[in-house]
Amino acid sequence: PAGPTGESSGINAEYGGSSLTVNMLPKSKIPRTGRIEPAPKNPVVAAVQTMRMPYAKIFWPNSNGCASGLRFDDWFYQQNLSSEVAEAAPRLDDIELQLRNFRSLRESQHRIERSVAPIEERFSDIENDVRYLHPWVQQVKKENEEAAAWDAY
Repeated sequence: PAGPTGESSGINAEYGGSSLTVNMLPKSKIPRTGRIEPAPKNPVVAAVQTMRMPYAKIFWPNSNGCASGLRFDDWFYQQNLSSEVAEAAPRLDDIELQLRNFRSLRESQHRIERSVAPIEERFSDIENDVRYLHPWVQQVKKENEEAAAWDAY
């Protein structure tokens, strides 16, 4: 949208679509309003993100991860698949990290024995499950976006 002086606020598109703050821009690129509009999300990505959690709520209670005693974040955020998760996991406090490693080892043992965890050890309710790793992964993603914005500067 155009600002009060008729300037277009295409700053995010010009700087790679990252979330920028006014302090990160050269003074010649700051709109007169001082406000930078966020880049719009891709509609396909937004649709997939809105459909992912309702699907997971149906899928998770009957999944192998739940039957093996994993929490949702243990299954959803795997360190070997994402560098962001590998960077976020050491930021957990020691107890949470040790519990995560224990659940992972126990899940491996259940797979080797071809058995399942007892019902009282399963985390089948996603809505009441604590997303212990999710905030850390989101923080790492924001830091990576900010670093990319600085690199594009």
